[in-house]
Amino acid sequence: MKMLKKLIFLPIMILLSSCFEQTQQIYEPEEVDIEVERSYSEVKDFELTWESMFDVNRSTYYVYFYSVTCEHCKELKNYIVEKALEREDIYFVKGSSTDQITTDPAKSNNAGNPEDIWILGYPSLIKIVEQKCVKNLAGINQIKGELK
Repeated sequence: MKMLKKLIFLPIMILLSSCFEQTQQIYEPEEVDIEVERSYSEVKDFELTWESMFDVNRSTYYVYFYSVTCEHCKELKNYIVEKALEREDIYFVKGSSTDQITTDPAKSNNAGNPEDIWILGYPSLIKIVEQKCVKNLAGINQIKGELK
């Protein structure tokens, strides 16, 4: 009888010690950044013409040159519009057939009037300090690097 109790007691102990608490996984959705589609109309107050790019009443600002048909400009549009709204020191010049384009980034160094400005293509960004062009950048990576 003593042996029978041990035989019954042993399996019960094994069963009890093998019990575990089952945990339930709770699904938590990942945070997803939804990119807002921006429009150049949002920065209408920052629009300039080529001839008026030095008529801004600031000591330091940027002028961004873009073309609506340029694929790189389309890729950069949301970023540059967002930055302009955030910083309020980026002005926009829409490209035209009369824009002066070069491959020499130094050609606009210290330029102080529109006829001396040469851009490197689209998109381009120049930095104007005290009515003089001090930087001339082109391409997505260079522009983002400057404005980060």
